[in-house]
Amino acid sequence: MTRSLRVAATCTLFFATPASSSAQEWVIVDLNTNVLDAVLFADSLRIRAVRPGLYQIPSRTRVLRLSVQGDDWSVDPLEMPLRAEPGDTVHANLAFPLHHRIESVPHGARAFLTLDEGRVQIGQTPVVYTSTEPPSGSFVLEHGGYMPAEITPGRDVWNQYVVEMRQLAADEVDFVKVSPHDRRYRWIDWSAAFVAVAAGAASVHYKFRADRLDDQYRSTGDPALRPDIAALDDRAGLSLGLMQAGLGVLAVRFILR
Repeated sequence: MTRSLRVAATCTLFFATPASSSAQEWVIVDLNTNVLDAVLFADSLRIRAVRPGLYQIPSRTRVLRLSVQGDDWSVDPLEMPLRAEPGDTVHANLAFPLHHRIESVPHGARAFLTLDEGRVQIGQTPVVYTSTEPPSGSFVLEHGGYMPAEITPGRDVWNQYVVEMRQLAADEVDFVKVSPHDRRYRWIDWSAAFVAVAAGAASVHYKFRADRLDDQYRSTGDPALRPDIAALDDRAGLSLGLMQAGLGVLAVRFILR
């Protein structure tokens, strides 16, 4: 707030004070809040709906309380002890946390918040999630037999979302939507894919070598070739098993998603 606006706010309150209270001792409160037109109380005395700025408060006040009004009635008020002498200036930073009430039809859907490090379950609908800053990700609702739903968080102190989830048809698959930021175990996928590809290539290589020696054995009848053929067949079989194991891990990871 500019200096002129602060002075104007102070002067407005000063001249609004009744003449009979001219002997009242005051404390100047420099109020900073993220809610316009919140209601300020000095103990049980209602001051007025306020905006950030300077306000005169009776010096005998023990607790400052700031409450939202209107549709935000369910947001808890903020309180701050006032410890000051007459004539002091007190800085009051009263910022309300952001509230996100999530409801779904049907209720009981699992609610997740997507973050850089993955997804965090915040409860089942109806649920209220609070944060000091607007969430960087999105909310995701999941319910058996219904399509997942995604919600973009609002930036107000009180945000309410009512989501009517679409029921899956008989020929649709109930799947879990995975956030693109869910990379906690991505290394498992890459490792399993690498093992599957490398083992598959090795299996083909050993099998071709064994077949060539087998052809040579059939044409020459050399018994010294039989141990080499058996060893190459064993290596080809082992590599094939590793390839199948890698593909199995990928399949399980896909199902768990």
